[in-house]
Amino acid sequence: MESLTKYCIDFTSGKEIIKNNFTNWTSGNEIIDNFIQEKQLKYDGDDNVFEWIPYSELIDIEDIGANCLATAILKNGSLYYIEDEKGWIRRPCEQVCLRYLYNSQDITDVINKIESYSLRKTKYLMECCYGITQNPDTRDYILVFNVYYPYSLCEKCGNKYEDKNHEWCKCQIKHIENNFTNWTSGNKIIDNFIKEKQLKFNGLGAVFEWVPYNELVFINEVEKSVIVTAIRKDGQLYYDINKNDWTRKLNEKVVLRFLYDLQNINEYEFLNKVESYLLLENEDENENSLNYGISQNPNTNVYILVFSEKFVEYYCENCGNKYVNKYCRICNQCHFKNNFTNWSSGNKIIDNFIQEKQLKYNGRESVFEWIPFNELIIIKEIEDSCSTTAILKNGSLYYNEREYRWVRNPCEKVCLKYLHNSHNITDEFITEIKPYTDNCYGFSQNPDTKEHILVFSYKHFDNYCIKCGNQYVGYGWCKQCQINQLKNNFTNWTSGNEKIDEFIQKSQLKINDNRGTVFEWIPYNKFININETGKSGLVIAIWKDGPLFYNLLNRKYKRKLNKKVFLKYSYNLQDINVFLNETVYLINESYGISQNPNTNDFILVLQPKYYCENCGKKYNNEFEIDNKSCISCQTNHENQKINDLIQEMRLNIDHNISKSDVIVEWIPYDQFSNIEEIGKGGFSTVYSAIWKDGLLYYNGNYWRRDPNTRVALKCLHNSQNSQDEFINKIKVYPNQILNYYIIKLYGISQDSNTKDYIMVFEYADSGNFNNYVDKNYESFNWFNVIEALTNIIGGLSEIHQKQMVHRDFHLGNILFASKNSYSKKMAHISDIGLYRKIDDVNETSIYGVMPYVAPEVLKGKPYTQAADIYSFGMIMYFVATGRQPFADCAHDEVLVLNICDGIRPEIDEKIAPKCYIDLMKRCWDLDPENRPNSIIIEELITLFYDSFASYQHSKKEKHFEIEKQFNETQENRKENLLSIKNNQFTTHTQAIYTSRLLNPFIKNLLK
Repeated sequence: MESLTKYCIDFTSGKEIIKNNFTNWTSGNEIIDNFIQEKQLKYDGDDNVFEWIPYSELIDIEDIGANCLATAILKNGSLYYIEDEKGWIRRPCEQVCLRYLYNSQDITDVINKIESYSLRKTKYLMECCYGITQNPDTRDYILVFNVYYPYSLCEKCGNKYEDKNHEWCKCQIKHIENNFTNWTSGNKIIDNFIKEKQLKFNGLGAVFEWVPYNELVFINEVEKSVIVTAIRKDGQLYYDINKNDWTRKLNEKVVLRFLYDLQNINEYEFLNKVESYLLLENEDENENSLNYGISQNPNTNVYILVFSEKFVEYYCENCGNKYVNKYCRICNQCHFKNNFTNWSSGNKIIDNFIQEKQLKYNGRESVFEWIPFNELIIIKEIEDSCSTTAILKNGSLYYNEREYRWVRNPCEKVCLKYLHNSHNITDEFITEIKPYTDNCYGFSQNPDTKEHILVFSYKHFDNYCIKCGNQYVGYGWCKQCQINQLKNNFTNWTSGNEKIDEFIQKSQLKINDNRGTVFEWIPYNKFININETGKSGLVIAIWKDGPLFYNLLNRKYKRKLNKKVFLKYSYNLQDINVFLNETVYLINESYGISQNPNTNDFILVLQPKYYCENCGKKYNNEFEIDNKSCISCQTNHENQKINDLIQEMRLNIDHNISKSDVIVEWIPYDQFSNIEEIGKGGFSTVYSAIWKDGLLYYNGNYWRRDPNTRVALKCLHNSQNSQDEFINKIKVYPNQILNYYIIKLYGISQDSNTKDYIMVFEYADSGNFNNYVDKNYESFNWFNVIEALTNIIGGLSEIHQKQMVHRDFHLGNILFASKNSYSKKMAHISDIGLYRKIDDVNETSIYGVMPYVAPEVLKGKPYTQAADIYSFGMIMYFVATGRQPFADCAHDEVLVLNICDGIRPEIDEKIAPKCYIDLMKRCWDLDPENRPNSIIIEELITLFYDSFASYQHSKKEKHFEIEKQFNETQENRKENLLSIKNNQFTTHTQAIYTSRLLNPFIKNLLK
């Protein structure tokens, strides 16, 4: 079995070795041996292998809590398979938990206990059973678990808690059972009822008890009151999980419910009724939190239910029945019924209708009442409407659920709806108006006209038209009234052409909501400041009156004065039908129709928000609308190739959907201020600068700019004469990849002095990886650098999934930045595809940082994604050691030959765990076919990262093993980093870590 963990053996081969090992061990009992072997043959790689564990493998045994549990050290540790590592491992000297199976001579019973005790996977912990052993002295069998096993067990009996969070065990019920002989109600059936409830106690709330009457003091009893309050001297009995003991809440205020109505029924009916009173409808409360027990008044023999003082939040104080929405329907029905004789409308049909509605009242809104007409004062008719307002002196009646009482709003403003021709009330009339009486205060009647009136809240006008009384369509807009108003206005205007009048009228009558534009006939003399624009044939003008819009505050149409509009002329049009057919397609973007009285040309009046203010072209997308300019006008560069490039990149983006895309722009050089050099490479110089207008972004509603955006300017050397190559580099930059870990390209520019082209990038405020580590080496621990690797491989994986390659992947192109002031620094990939001099058109030229260039590329083979993976392996080396690869030698022909011969940087295994080193070496394998792809690497790096996670409920055994490996190397790695910081390691003078042409060093390989 040693070969399992000594060598890298796959899962299937490992299972075969386990099977062949059956003859090398025995428990001494054939049934147990067969049981273990069966479990081993079923092992699926999840958790650990179930084994026979010799008792001598257990050391430092110490009893804990319950007498059936102990802790120990398992010398060789548990055996399990790690899929990601493709290997079998043990964790030597592993702390374990032992569960003794006392008096376990019955083997069948032993097997059953193994099965029941070992199935213990919970949401928060992996309680794995490693195997079984036997004490050679007592012959008792013992189950061996991982160290988390006791966390969900009762310390007293060793059984599993029913609720891990509450830590309640049924063995605590023994305390209650032992107390059965210490109390009695004097009635055997009631005693049994209480005992049954106590034995069902689940550890939450209070224990249901017999409460001696003398325990109740300060009883606020009123004659024949059903509900009263009192003080219970001893208070409720409950289990305190913090103390792991029973306790009482002394001198607790309680509510008593006297069971007067249960004195003359038999005992079983009595208990059924009691049970119904104890049921709880509120799901947020545990039943035990309200129900404390039963008592009895020794003088009257009336039984009493004892409740928590919270009882009155759910039950009526008057009758003891349960509230519905804190409203007692039974009590209030009685209230209404008793009041029926105190009012009358004078009409039996109306009285019956009102009474029916009151008896159905549910405690919400206001009560429907008969309202005497003299209760209504300051009655005012609203001009041009069928509505009337008034003041209701006493106000509407409603139930206040917070105060548990009836209240009114005195001097409340109300709306009156007169029911014309309602002198003779019939059942049919009541049926007709019934739908309108919801949310209504009640009926009244004018004593002079005998007309009946419905009284509504003044808020009725929020939903119903103040003019016609119909329900609004949308907020504050009555379709019928507006259509009538438009119809009445038809006689006040004419175009002079019957077909156009009919077209406009039909368009107006189609209006459906208050957001629509009213399509109108607009007299030509209403336009001023008429000027032509662009080459589109549109004319800009000011419409003095402006378009109609619906004012929600005043609930009427108003005009926006002096509105800019576009005029689209139909020159020399002979057929009016052609004009109208064209107008149909543009009507939603138009205000109306006009006509030039001098030329008789008809004009379509267009809304400017749909057309470019510079050239008059119709916008194609939301981005153009928000920016009030079409893409052609936005990219009006003097150089046609640059112009075409910007337009092409913008048109490739769906501006209406991909709101996260960066809009690549041409940025004039004079837009940049505070320009400072921050870096220089083989092909370019990088500057930081402030972009005055700032980045264009989408804020969730529209596009806007972020003024004074800090940016990075990458000035490409000698690019002024290589425009085509520059354009090609821009085209391939993966701005379409929406990934946090890739530096974004904001736009392009040109140095006004050198004429070199500039790529404008997102600014990384913490520099490249090497600089960042130099400044932050103290926090360069495993957790932080593994997190950085997750950023890097996440970005690289996204690039590869887009079928792209980086081609120049090294530390200088890994930049650190935070997306905002609240987020932490993250690693970002930059310079994708920018791997050569811009004026070098030789396809055989090889550029890069020599230690990061894959051997097959140095041999002249095409650059592939596998070459990026090789570079990532070198980045992993830097992360582990804090040193650049091959920093101790010249980067020349000798190093090229060594790399191609399989020589790699040396690494001390004391500063990095085996799982990390194995992955790194796979990445820089000489054969590109053997290197893992970016998806596999991302999964493994994520596994490393998750192993550091503080949320243990998501961890598995493989996480703990990986975490252990990293922790074991942490201190050695710190010392190594400190020695580098103190300059104990020197970098060779000919070790160059900027990209350059490598052909002079590889010419012998290319022959």
